[in-house]
Amino acid sequence: MSRQPTLIQLRERVHKQRHQEIGNWLARRIARPSAVYGTWLAVRLGLSANQVTIAALVAALAAAGGIASGTRVGFVSGTILAFLSFWLDRVDGQIARWRGTASLDGVYFDYLMHHTANLALGFALGHGLACRTGEPTWSVAGFAIALGWAILSLHNDCRYKAFFQQLKRVEGSYRVDGGRGGRPSPPTPWPRVGRAALTWPAYKLCEPHVVLIGLLVLSVVALVSSRLWIFGWSWSVGLMAGLAPLLACGRVAKAIRAGSTEAEFRVWFQPWSTSPGADELHDAEPCTGDSRRVG
Repeated sequence: MSRQPTLIQLRERVHKQRHQEIGNWLARRIARPSAVYGTWLAVRLGLSANQVTIAALVAALAAAGGIASGTRVGFVSGTILAFLSFWLDRVDGQIARWRGTASLDGVYFDYLMHHTANLALGFALGHGLACRTGEPTWSVAGFAIALGWAILSLHNDCRYKAFFQQLKRVEGSYRVDGGRGGRPSPPTPWPRVGRAALTWPAYKLCEPHVVLIGLLVLSVVALVSSRLWIFGWSWSVGLMAGLAPLLACGRVAKAIRAGSTEAEFRVWFQPWSTSPGADELHDAEPCTGDSRRVG
């Protein structure tokens, strides 16, 4: 890999497949395209993907600290740092793809950074309001937000941990059918009928990019009117403190009631038959996924 790639060379290599279709609007339209410039600079400075992930984590924690201060300067500065963290989180992946250093360790570190940032920001939103108003109950609200966001983001992680616990416990082998039961897809439109018409926007409000946009709006209001800023901040924290834990409990209850973890495990992992001729039969069948042996 060239140590001084051009922007054209970077764009040809560093983007994921369907990067303009998969993910939220802020990532698709702004963060990923502009992150190429950060990647261009980071490659010239010799920075690794993990070093940029650390920078993203530091920016996220500094953002939480600023918001938790309860001051207008801290809130606005924290919002800017939160956007910086979101942007750096795209740069680190592009660096890894350019250098061919993408690994499970990097993915693990990236996910850990996301969880840490969500917890810190959620609590900071409530604690900063407590510092501003002198009402300690807002810190409890911040804890409720952090807890709700944590459960929502850990929902899939815990399911996949259960998968591997099952794989380590059973005897025999499994065939892994890649490309099924969980491949990323373009954002779904807002359903207009049924319960999903209410739950879809509620879940959207808890997504990091929507939270960032909300922080940006509040920051602009803070520069115009302190009174309106506190009112909007209080209203937002109160809403999220009730919404996030409720949605988290609902998602967990729905998954357990529907048996979705067992169902997805059966989609991804198929017992590998050891009967005579089984392998030849499997080789003769068309396979649309990426099959591997596990166990």
